[in-house]
Amino acid sequence: MREITAEFGGFGGRLWFNTAHQGPLPAAAVAAARVAAELKAAPHRLADTDFAEVPERLRTTLARLVGGAPEEIVLGNSTSYGMHAVANGLTFAPDDEVLVIAGDYPATVLPWQRVTKVRAVPADELADAIGPRTRVVAVTWVDSFTGRALDLATLKAACADAGALLVVNGSQAVGARSVDLSTVDVLVSCGYKWLCGPYGTGFAWIRPEVLMKLKPRQAYWLAMHAGRGLDAMRDTTLRTDLGVRAFDVFCPADFGNTLPWLASLDLLLDIGIDAIAEHDQLLVDRFVSGLDRDRYRLVSPAAGPTRSTLVVLSAVDGDTAARHHALTEAGVDTAFREGNLRLSMHLFNTPAQVDRVLELLHDNQTRP
Repeated sequence: MREITAEFGGFGGRLWFNTAHQGPLPAAAVAAARVAAELKAAPHRLADTDFAEVPERLRTTLARLVGGAPEEIVLGNSTSYGMHAVANGLTFAPDDEVLVIAGDYPATVLPWQRVTKVRAVPADELADAIGPRTRVVAVTWVDSFTGRALDLATLKAACADAGALLVVNGSQAVGARSVDLSTVDVLVSCGYKWLCGPYGTGFAWIRPEVLMKLKPRQAYWLAMHAGRGLDAMRDTTLRTDLGVRAFDVFCPADFGNTLPWLASLDLLLDIGIDAIAEHDQLLVDRFVSGLDRDRYRLVSPAAGPTRSTLVVLSAVDGDTAARHHALTEAGVDTAFREGNLRLSMHLFNTPAQVDRVLELLHDNQTRP
């Protein structure tokens, strides 16, 4: 992969190993954010058509990213937005259930609890737990707490056999690994982690057959007026021909977020998601192979298809929080989640940075 560290800022001299929390904006996105601010400072430069054209450009770019069609992309502001759009759009019978993984990320579980019965089972029992009452299986592709990646193809086959929909939270995977849409019915994701967009960005890809089952619960006026000028806006007819646009977040142009996110997506697509995934996995390899297993227990998978770009570990002596604090003091930003230390490595990180983290973890001074 080409050298791209220059595409990102210097992080104030710190090392950012926390993309699983927030992905940084590349320089091109920062420049685009300035353009958006300048447009708002001089709004005569904003054309009426921009409010329709910019969201459609984003929709098309996201479709390229996941390998779908623009007519299958809902524009959102988070993972939760897409999950709610599907949960609220489906109609459930009294004995229907949604199957989730016990201990899964709240954004994947909570929306369904508003609309139907939810049953949680261990991840390794999920496929066998799908039954005749299971309407939806809602899962997180890469677990934020364990770094485990699910086998979506096998799970999708089990769902198809039972007539259930597979709805996937891809927020810790999209941008770090390639997407195979044949393995999901719905894919939802935020844009501010591995896609390096601003906070408050997200989308959902919805299989056309699933989209036909969804009922919009909102009536955003600008969507209803799509294709019309702003010189006549008193028509309040509810349209039924909007497709995915009936589910878009309100104000989908949102230039302050949309323009910089488009710049980030263009950069990632220019590099190539496969190249990014290869780079990220080489960094994970370097870290995992260099970690002292006598002092640290690896919580996330060490190898194989279940391994992701999230490396989760704990100190054998029990004081993982002290290691997290020591890394932070030394200028390395990681995450402390559920009692474990989590590092996430992305396209702007380097082998030398990985070596520096290992050096700090193995330094006796980091021990309590």
